Amino acid sequence: MTPRGRLGLIIGLLLLSIVFWSSPVIYPVKLFVVLLHELSHALAALLTGGSVVEIQIDSRIGGLAITRGGWSWLVVSSGYLGSMLLGGAVFLLSLRPRRAAVVAVITGIVILLVTVLFVRNTFGFIFGLAFGAALLAGARWLPDQWLSLTVQYLGAMSCLYALVDVKQDLITLEDRVTDASILANMTGIPAIIWGVLWSLLALFVFFLIMRTAWRSSRTDPETPRMTFRT
Repeated sequence: MTPRGRLGLIIGLLLLSIVFWSSPVIYPVKLFVVLLHELSHALAALLTGGSVVEIQIDSRIGGLAITRGGWSWLVVSSGYLGSMLLGGAVFLLSLRPRRAAVVAVITGIVILLVTVLFVRNTFGFIFGLAFGAALLAGARWLPDQWLSLTVQYLGAMSCLYALVDVKQDLITLEDRVTDASILANMTGIPAIIWGVLWSLLALFVFFLIMRTAWRSSRTDPETPRMTFRT
């Protein structure tokens, strides 16, 4: 498969995932992006001088990160912003199939470490260990092309997570505490405004990484070349 063909397949998978968001087939993927979302909160707390009390991943596709200290406004905002940046980095670093194994190993190790150090509920702990181990196993046994496709899909889904989650939180008006509602209480700016801003930013980041991937596919050294002589 050519790099552009692989890119087209990923975009198709993303569209199918959004359309069939409730399908059990992508259940592990949804849990992964939730874990990355909560990890982003934790990283923001640690990088701004705070600490992480615990992380929870719920079987109903929910998550919770309890932190102490740090820059509160940045910690709250970092869930979606961090998952966009981390997902984009995973996507771009795994564009070349030979690098995808390294990205999968690093991601798997990070998930295992975060699970052991911070995840405190039973379901989240089991999922974190299983998903981290699955990434390491994929890096060991999956063919390069399939591994690259899988890792890129996970990264791209993390970039677009804000779109789906904000829709569920704000458009469907579910009565629960969200990042947007917390930030609204802190700033006085309505939650719907934060949700729309995060969604637009998610689309912008997604556009940037896809444009970068498309341009890099022109000069990808792993793309087979054919020479015709007359």
